[in-house]
Amino acid sequence: MNLKAVAICLILLPFIGQPSRDAVAADTTQPAMLARALEGAELDTQDGWAFRQKITVNTLDEPATVTVTRWDPSRPAGQRCTVVSVTAADGKADEEDACKEEHQRLLYGDLSAIMLKDAIIETVSEDDASVIYRFVPQGDDHGLYIWRLRLGVDEETAERMIGTIEVAKTGEGAPYVKRAILRLKEPAGNLLARLKHFEVIYTFAPDVATGARLLRRTDVDLGLSMFTMFNVTTDISVELDEYRKL
Repeated sequence: MNLKAVAICLILLPFIGQPSRDAVAADTTQPAMLARALEGAELDTQDGWAFRQKITVNTLDEPATVTVTRWDPSRPAGQRCTVVSVTAADGKADEEDACKEEHQRLLYGDLSAIMLKDAIIETVSEDDASVIYRFVPQGDDHGLYIWRLRLGVDEETAERMIGTIEVAKTGEGAPYVKRAILRLKEPAGNLLARLKHFEVIYTFAPDVATGARLLRRTDVDLGLSMFTMFNVTTDISVELDEYRKL
Protein backbone atom coordinates (compact mmCIF):
# COMPACT_ATOMS: atom_id res chain seq x y z
CA MET A 1 0.00 0.00 0.00
CA ASN A 2 1.49 3.37 -1.02
CA LEU A 3 0.51 6.77 -2.39
CA LYS A 4 -2.20 5.21 -4.55
CA ALA A 5 -3.85 3.96 -1.36
CA VAL A 6 -3.96 7.52 -0.05
CA ALA A 7 -5.74 8.67 -3.19
CA ILE A 8 -8.19 5.74 -3.01
CA CYS A 9 -9.01 6.55 0.62
CA LEU A 10 -9.84 10.15 -0.18
CA ILE A 11 -11.94 9.09 -3.14
CA LEU A 12 -13.85 6.65 -0.93
CA LEU A 13 -14.25 9.03 1.98
CA PRO A 14 -17.56 10.63 0.91
CA PHE A 15 -19.08 7.15 0.51
CA ILE A 16 -17.79 5.38 3.62
CA GLY A 17 -18.49 8.18 6.08
CA GLN A 18 -21.61 9.52 7.73
CA PRO A 19 -24.13 11.59 5.74
CA SER A 20 -23.08 15.15 5.09
CA ARG A 21 -24.61 18.02 7.05
CA ASP A 22 -25.61 21.44 5.83
CA ALA A 23 -22.79 23.96 6.09
CA VAL A 24 -23.16 26.55 8.83
CA ALA A 25 -22.70 30.16 7.76
CA ALA A 26 -19.72 31.76 9.51
CA ASP A 27 -17.17 34.52 9.15
CA THR A 28 -14.48 33.43 6.68
CA THR A 29 -12.36 36.59 6.95
CA GLN A 30 -8.69 35.82 7.55
CA PRO A 31 -7.27 37.17 10.84
CA ALA A 32 -4.84 40.06 10.35
CA MET A 33 -1.75 38.15 11.51
CA LEU A 34 -2.53 35.22 9.23
CA ALA A 35 -3.13 37.55 6.27
CA ARG A 36 0.27 39.16 6.89
CA ALA A 37 1.92 35.74 7.13
CA LEU A 38 0.49 34.71 3.76
CA GLU A 39 1.92 37.72 1.92
CA GLY A 40 4.76 37.26 -0.56
CA ALA A 41 3.41 34.02 -1.99
CA GLU A 42 4.47 35.08 -5.50
CA LEU A 43 8.11 34.36 -4.56
CA ASP A 44 7.41 30.61 -4.63
CA THR A 45 6.55 29.11 -8.02
CA GLN A 46 6.69 25.62 -9.50
CA ASP A 47 9.24 26.61 -12.14
CA GLY A 48 11.24 29.03 -9.99
CA TRP A 49 13.22 26.64 -7.79
CA ALA A 50 15.43 23.58 -8.12
CA PHE A 51 15.75 21.34 -5.06
CA ARG A 52 16.58 17.92 -3.67
CA GLN A 53 13.80 15.64 -2.49
CA LYS A 54 13.95 12.65 -0.15
CA ILE A 55 10.88 10.41 0.10
CA THR A 56 10.55 7.74 2.78
CA VAL A 57 7.59 5.35 2.59
CA ASN A 58 6.82 2.98 5.45
CA THR A 59 3.90 0.63 5.01
CA LEU A 60 2.88 -2.22 7.26
CA ASP A 61 2.80 -4.79 4.49
CA GLU A 62 5.72 -3.55 2.37
CA PRO A 63 9.44 -2.91 2.95
CA ALA A 64 10.43 0.69 3.60
CA THR A 65 11.64 2.57 0.54
CA VAL A 66 13.80 5.70 0.48
CA THR A 67 14.08 7.68 -2.75
CA VAL A 68 16.32 10.70 -3.27
CA THR A 69 15.98 12.80 -6.42
CA ARG A 70 16.91 16.25 -7.68
CA TRP A 71 14.38 18.42 -9.50
CA ASP A 72 15.32 21.22 -11.88
CA PRO A 73 12.36 22.85 -13.68
CA SER A 74 14.73 24.79 -15.95
CA ARG A 75 15.75 21.61 -17.76
CA PRO A 76 13.80 20.26 -20.78
CA ALA A 77 10.72 18.13 -20.14
CA GLY A 78 11.68 14.57 -19.34
CA GLN A 79 15.07 15.65 -17.96
CA ARG A 80 13.96 17.67 -14.94
CA CYS A 81 14.33 14.79 -12.52
CA THR A 82 17.64 13.12 -11.66
CA VAL A 83 17.78 10.03 -9.44
CA VAL A 84 20.35 10.26 -6.64
CA SER A 85 19.54 6.99 -4.90
CA VAL A 86 16.73 4.49 -4.37
CA THR A 87 16.90 1.94 -1.56
CA ALA A 88 14.47 -0.66 -0.28
CA ALA A 89 14.67 -3.35 2.38
CA ASP A 90 13.96 -6.05 -0.21
CA GLY A 91 16.48 -4.65 -2.71
CA LYS A 92 13.82 -4.41 -5.42
CA ALA A 93 13.46 -0.63 -5.70
CA ASP A 94 12.92 0.62 -9.26
CA GLU A 95 14.78 3.81 -10.20
CA GLU A 96 12.53 4.36 -13.21
CA ASP A 97 9.54 4.95 -10.92
CA ALA A 98 11.42 7.66 -9.01
CA CYS A 99 11.18 10.06 -11.97
CA LYS A 100 8.09 8.66 -13.60
CA GLU A 101 5.92 11.76 -13.11
CA GLU A 102 6.45 15.51 -13.13
CA HIS A 103 6.90 16.86 -9.63
CA GLN A 104 4.18 18.96 -8.05
CA ARG A 105 4.56 20.43 -4.57
CA LEU A 106 2.36 22.55 -2.36
CA LEU A 107 3.33 26.17 -3.02
CA TYR A 108 3.15 28.76 -0.28
CA GLY A 109 0.43 30.52 -2.26
CA ASP A 110 -1.68 27.34 -2.29
CA LEU A 111 -2.30 27.77 1.43
CA SER A 112 -4.49 30.78 0.72
CA ALA A 113 -5.69 29.93 -2.79
CA ILE A 114 -6.62 26.30 -2.11
CA MET A 115 -6.42 25.14 1.49
CA LEU A 116 -7.84 28.20 3.26
CA LYS A 117 -10.15 29.41 0.49
CA ASP A 118 -13.54 30.26 2.07
CA ALA A 119 -12.51 28.37 5.22
CA ILE A 120 -13.96 29.17 8.64
CA ILE A 121 -10.97 30.32 10.73
CA GLU A 122 -10.65 30.93 14.47
CA THR A 123 -7.74 31.63 16.81
CA VAL A 124 -6.90 28.73 19.15
CA SER A 125 -3.93 30.07 21.08
CA GLU A 126 -1.30 32.79 20.93
CA ASP A 127 1.92 33.73 22.72
CA ASP A 128 4.95 35.88 21.97
CA ALA A 129 6.43 33.29 19.56
CA SER A 130 3.47 32.02 17.57
CA VAL A 131 -0.25 31.96 16.99
CA ILE A 132 -2.30 28.88 16.13
CA TYR A 133 -5.51 28.97 14.12
CA ARG A 134 -8.10 26.26 13.54
CA PHE A 135 -9.78 26.16 10.14
CA VAL A 136 -12.69 24.22 8.68
CA PRO A 137 -12.62 23.80 4.86
CA GLN A 138 -15.70 24.98 2.98
CA GLY A 139 -16.97 24.53 -0.57
CA ASP A 140 -15.69 22.21 -3.28
CA ASP A 141 -12.51 23.86 -4.59
CA HIS A 142 -9.87 22.27 -2.38
CA GLY A 143 -6.87 20.06 -2.93
CA LEU A 144 -3.82 18.48 -1.37
CA TYR A 145 -0.35 17.93 -2.74
CA ILE A 146 1.06 14.64 -1.48
CA TRP A 147 4.28 13.45 -3.01
CA ARG A 148 3.88 14.12 -6.77
CA LEU A 149 0.10 13.95 -6.75
CA ARG A 150 -2.54 16.64 -6.36
CA LEU A 151 -5.64 15.13 -4.80
CA GLY A 152 -8.95 16.88 -5.28
CA VAL A 153 -11.12 17.26 -2.19
CA ASP A 154 -14.80 17.79 -2.86
CA GLU A 155 -17.30 19.59 -0.61
CA GLU A 156 -18.54 16.47 1.18
CA THR A 157 -15.00 15.30 1.91
CA ALA A 158 -14.01 18.78 3.07
CA GLU A 159 -16.78 18.68 5.66
CA ARG A 160 -15.06 15.70 7.29
CA MET A 161 -11.71 17.49 7.59
CA ILE A 162 -10.34 20.03 10.05
CA GLY A 163 -7.02 21.84 10.05
CA THR A 164 -4.64 23.97 12.07
CA ILE A 165 -2.22 26.67 10.96
CA GLU A 166 0.77 27.73 13.07
CA VAL A 167 2.19 31.17 12.31
CA ALA A 168 5.67 32.07 13.54
CA LYS A 169 5.68 35.64 14.91
CA THR A 170 9.42 35.94 15.55
CA GLY A 171 12.64 35.03 13.78
CA GLU A 172 13.90 35.39 10.21
CA GLY A 173 11.07 36.10 7.76
CA ALA A 174 8.33 36.37 10.40
CA PRO A 175 5.45 36.35 10.32
CA TYR A 176 5.08 33.25 8.16
CA VAL A 177 3.16 29.98 8.21
CA LYS A 178 5.44 27.50 9.90
CA ARG A 179 3.13 24.49 9.84
CA ALA A 180 -0.22 23.55 8.29
CA ILE A 181 -2.06 20.41 9.33
CA LEU A 182 -5.15 18.84 7.78
CA ARG A 183 -6.74 15.80 9.42
CA LEU A 184 -9.86 13.68 9.47
CA LYS A 185 -12.21 14.87 12.23
CA GLU A 186 -13.18 11.33 13.25
CA PRO A 187 -12.95 7.78 11.89
CA ALA A 188 -15.22 7.21 8.92
CA GLY A 189 -16.51 4.04 7.32
CA ASN A 190 -18.29 0.78 7.89
CA LEU A 191 -17.53 -2.95 8.18
CA LEU A 192 -16.27 -3.07 4.63
CA ALA A 193 -13.76 -0.22 4.80
CA ARG A 194 -12.95 2.16 7.60
CA LEU A 195 -10.54 5.07 7.46
CA LYS A 196 -9.26 5.14 11.02
CA HIS A 197 -7.03 8.17 10.72
CA PHE A 198 -5.68 10.48 8.06
CA GLU A 199 -3.38 13.43 8.67
CA VAL A 200 -1.17 15.58 6.43
CA ILE A 201 1.41 17.97 7.89
CA TYR A 202 3.15 20.62 5.76
CA THR A 203 6.21 22.41 7.18
CA PHE A 204 7.51 25.67 5.70
CA ALA A 205 10.56 27.87 6.32
CA PRO A 206 11.84 31.08 4.71
CA ASP A 207 14.75 31.17 2.29
CA VAL A 208 17.28 33.53 3.89
CA ALA A 209 18.53 35.05 0.63
CA THR A 210 15.18 35.78 -1.04
CA GLY A 211 12.61 35.72 1.76
CA ALA A 212 10.51 33.16 -0.11
CA ARG A 213 8.60 30.77 2.16
CA LEU A 214 9.26 27.27 0.84
CA LEU A 215 7.88 23.84 1.61
CA ARG A 216 10.46 21.87 3.60
CA ARG A 217 8.60 18.73 4.56
CA THR A 218 5.33 16.85 4.06
CA ASP A 219 4.27 14.06 6.43
CA VAL A 220 1.33 11.76 5.73
CA ASP A 221 -0.11 9.39 8.33
CA LEU A 222 -2.79 6.99 7.11
CA GLY A 223 -4.59 4.14 8.83
CA LEU A 224 -7.14 1.93 7.07
CA SER A 225 -9.02 -1.19 8.17
CA MET A 226 -10.72 -3.63 5.79
CA PHE A 227 -13.45 -6.08 6.81
CA THR A 228 -12.52 -5.32 10.48
CA MET A 229 -9.68 -7.85 10.15
CA PHE A 230 -6.94 -6.14 8.16
CA ASN A 231 -5.26 -2.98 9.42
CA VAL A 232 -2.84 -1.15 7.19
CA THR A 233 -0.83 1.90 8.19
CA THR A 234 1.19 4.02 5.81
CA ASP A 235 3.60 6.79 6.73
CA ILE A 236 5.08 8.97 4.00
CA SER A 237 7.63 11.69 4.67
CA VAL A 238 8.85 14.01 1.93
CA GLU A 239 11.84 16.22 2.75
CA LEU A 240 12.86 19.07 0.44
CA ASP A 241 16.19 20.86 0.79
CA GLU A 242 19.07 22.40 -1.16
CA TYR A 243 16.70 24.87 -2.83
CA ARG A 244 18.28 26.91 -5.61
CA LYS A 245 16.60 29.95 -7.19
CA LEU A 246 16.40 29.66 -10.98
